[in-house]
Amino acid sequence: MALEEVNVFNMADRQIKGSIEVVDPAGDTVLEKTFDLEHEQDQNSGDVFGATGDYAVSVELTNTAIEGSSKANKTVSIDDTDEQRIGVVCNTNEEYEPIVIRVGTTPKDFLEVAN
Repeated sequence: MALEEVNVFNMADRQIKGSIEVVDPAGDTVLEKTFDLEHEQDQNSGDVFGATGDYAVSVELTNTAIEGSSKANKTVSIDDTDEQRIGVVCNTNEEYEPIVIRVGTTPKDFLEVAN
């Protein structure tokens, strides 16, 4: 599995539809995208990181809630634009939040929160 700069993974037990927005450290929206993913599908976006710093990530599901959640927001820090990636994992694993936003470098960094 190849990662791009922003990745949305559907590890929930149902289809999910929604949108993702990423705002860069300067306050500019660098990604606004919708997604429609079946179970175990993913969607990737490149050319998002222009600089290191804090990126605000907002996710909203439009057709369903997972364990009662349909939105998530988190500010993440990107220190290495060549290696680090943002991952959003929608999942039904009770050990984690239903929509997890985190920074990592490999698919394992994101999918460890899935069921």
